[in-house]
Amino acid sequence: MKNPYRMLDTSNGELNRNSLGYSQLITTLTAVGRKVSEQKFYEIEFAEYVPVVVGNGAYQRSIINWRTYVKGEGFKTGVIGNATNKAQLPLVDAAYDQISQNIYNWAKGMVYNVFELEESMRANTLFSLIEAREKSRRKEWDLGLQEVAFLGYGADKGLLNQSSVTVDSATIPKRIPAMSASEFNLFAGLVYEAYRANCVRTAKPTHFIIPEADWNGLINFPDATYPLKTKLELLEAAFKTITANQGFKILPCAYCDKANFDTTNNRYVLLNYDESSVKMDLPIDYTMTAAGTFNGFSWENVGFGSFTGVVAQREKEMLYFGNTAT
Repeated sequence: MKNPYRMLDTSNGELNRNSLGYSQLITTLTAVGRKVSEQKFYEIEFAEYVPVVVGNGAYQRSIINWRTYVKGEGFKTGVIGNATNKAQLPLVDAAYDQISQNIYNWAKGMVYNVFELEESMRANTLFSLIEAREKSRRKEWDLGLQEVAFLGYGADKGLLNQSSVTVDSATIPKRIPAMSASEFNLFAGLVYEAYRANCVRTAKPTHFIIPEADWNGLINFPDATYPLKTKLELLEAAFKTITANQGFKILPCAYCDKANFDTTNNRYVLLNYDESSVKMDLPIDYTMTAAGTFNGFSWENVGFGSFTGVVAQREKEMLYFGNTAT
């Protein structure tokens, strides 16, 4: 599947480099531009969408997350009277299980030599080939983690495709901006009740993640005759009121658009932003080693880190909605 939002491969000439590399012939009448034009990508602060835990499990192979459950015969069995045998009181117990996360190690090297170092230092420009290489490596790390956060890596899932999370394909039958005024008025209550029923009323959502195409369409007004508040403002106010949480967030995500998800379904997510509910781990955040040389001509350093997929520890506190609308 061709996905324009996934990290672009810059190894096949997408930057339109010529055979001269960075060496460009200029004359004394040639001016040097003030800024270097850098390649741009779709970027999103994924830590605003899923809790990211940094530093847990460094240099390990996996992370074990424990979950506990109340196990007993119920409150009423604890009621006692004078005729009760106090030596045989009902007992309470607890059960537990675990969820494991695989840790993936990542590393890439960078090499430069005396010629490149001297040319970068002497060039009367703002451009440094060595700096550009480092930026390229760091960009690969950032964009790679971004994709893992939403779509997962290998068998490990991301925020949008957890296999244990329920998918509701009925409550949002069309894109939100395409809803009529009456449908829009009912919308927030319907999805909130679906969430509360799904988690047996044990949690309230804090984040509603929607396709970017929906988000962009919510800038208009429900009634053009009285353009007081946009649909987005009304929807945010409704969720803040019904959850009693003024920090409730509605966030856009291009990965949720069907063209970039599974080409068939748009994905909407209600979740509780809490690392005990859902999280992603970065045991080692991006780290650079000092450059070293073994011959005095070439220098090399390494950028490395480690990451996991996203794990839903309380999967009932997340609910997916979907439709196939264009």
